[in-house]
Amino acid sequence: MRPSVLSAITLTATSVSAAPAGPEAVLSTLGHIDSTLQASKYSHATLVDERAGRYEFDCSGMAAWVLGRSSPVAQAAVAHRAKRGRPLARDYYHQIARSMAGRERHGWERVSRVADATPGDVIAWLKPKEIRSPNTGHVAFLLAPPEPVADAPYVYLVRIADASRHRHQDDSRAGTGRTGFGRGTILVVASPETGAPVGYGWVGLRSAWVLSTQMAIGRPIR
Repeated sequence: MRPSVLSAITLTATSVSAAPAGPEAVLSTLGHIDSTLQASKYSHATLVDERAGRYEFDCSGMAAWVLGRSSPVAQAAVAHRAKRGRPLARDYYHQIARSMAGRERHGWERVSRVADATPGDVIAWLKPKEIRSPNTGHVAFLLAPPEPVADAPYVYLVRIADASRHRHQDDSRAGTGRTGFGRGTILVVASPETGAPVGYGWVGLRSAWVLSTQMAIGRPIR
């Protein structure tokens, strides 16, 4: 990043230094959405009215809103990577993938192995070639540690919070008529060699297929 951008990020971090940040703050922010939620809609334009409990955004809009309040340095790094316009799912993926494993840089620490992910971490991936969509991929927040699937080595069930039109396994949006913010379970496949995420199933154990793509898990630190 250019020195001027780094200075801006440092200034942002200083201004919020008294406030908690990182995975715990991410979970607190998600909990605030959950506790105030009255209406939600999947939308590429972000519109949030906390008093009315109204949350309209897509996955990257939700990530920007949550991280902007819980880990502003991490969000500033993604915003810089996007350069023009608001960050998209691919920007979260690239920021995390290029972060350092086990060491914080620009507010992010990459989690190399699916098994090491913890609540409050961010998972992002690029759109697989099989998917026809104008979206660039997907980004979501982990709500619980990945759960290994019995008799399926390197396969995990992962409980997430995201914004989507489409439901996951055991989805909180089911029966509500809502799109947008919700909680559900996906399937994540890890590489046998490295333990890194390499594929996902959208509907957990009920997924009709598992798609391979570039994926990354990151921990927002500040």
